[in-house]
Amino acid sequence: MATARTIVVLHPTSYRDSRPIGEHLRDGDIVILDLTRLDSDEAHRLVDFVSGLVFGLQGNIDRVTAYVLLLAPPGVAAIDDVEHLTGSFYNQS
Repeated sequence: MATARTIVVLHPTSYRDSRPIGEHLRDGDIVILDLTRLDSDEAHRLVDFVSGLVFGLQGNIDRVTAYVLLLAPPGVAAIDDVEHLTGSFYNQS
């Protein structure tokens, strides 16, 4: 039987909101990160932080929209339709 995962939706308003993102991901939660409440500089800074965090945990980042990211712990794959995995954030051209 598969272990249940928690999906957490976060709407940070500044870089100071980065700690709960890391805590949830470290605990194995799936995080949907809505960056729409951040200005451009804060959003870039936060994306840099979560990129390092996800890489260190061997998870994955997937772009849902231009300002919404899915942060997945190891062992979680995001599927956008029945045939394809979503495009990895790291492999975007």
